[in-house]
Amino acid sequence: MSLLITRPSLAMKICAGLSLVILLALGSWQVDRLFWKQGLIEQRQAQAELPPIAVPTDSTLDPAMAFRAAYADGHYLHDQEKYLMARTQRGNVGFHLITPLEQEDGRIILINRGWVPTDYRDPSTRPESLIEGPVHVSGVLRVAREKHWAQPENDALKNQWFYVDVNHMAEDTGAELASQYYLELDDTAVPGGLPIGGQAKVQLPNSHLEYAITWYSLALTLVVIFVLYHRRPNDDKPDDDGQSKTSA
Repeated sequence: MSLLITRPSLAMKICAGLSLVILLALGSWQVDRLFWKQGLIEQRQAQAELPPIAVPTDSTLDPAMAFRAAYADGHYLHDQEKYLMARTQRGNVGFHLITPLEQEDGRIILINRGWVPTDYRDPSTRPESLIEGPVHVSGVLRVAREKHWAQPENDALKNQWFYVDVNHMAEDTGAELASQYYLELDDTAVPGGLPIGGQAKVQLPNSHLEYAITWYSLALTLVVIFVLYHRRPNDDKPDDDGQSKTSA
């Protein structure tokens, strides 16, 4: 048995070449994403592990302060709760409870207290969560992100918020903001167990290495198939009369 080497057509060369370039580019992109994600995780972890600071007030918003450990003191305005919709917890649908925290000067800091199941939207179903009097809360600073194109618009009249807009939320509350940051609470236990804090994603999922290996493996497979296809075994052997045998 000998090898039958065939010359690939121009169209096949072009298709195989383009496919190889695309697969290699996707693999390299995932490698870049891998290092970016690792850096982001390390940055968030470092910020969260710093000594806590009071939530900055009357200061310019600094995106680098995101996920910095922080705390705040004040009184909750439970009658001004905001519901950040379409949030899940272990596959269960619910919302994040954002409650204004009133400072001594009457201004507010927005506090993301954590996740609440949809069935407990009505405050009367979770009376223990309506903490009265002065509170000291801790968590990480968050910087509101721009609205994603796929997110619905916020509806203050229905109290349905799909992204954090600190200025709009403060305006709806009727109070002046003390800080452009909002505080996302840690998982410190609260009366009644709701809301469930610790929702800040400091440790992010990072599967980019697996994705990169997948794309590079597909590129290698493409090369192997291309070579094997054009180096097929030749089963046409000459018979005793010198004629090639062909299958019927």
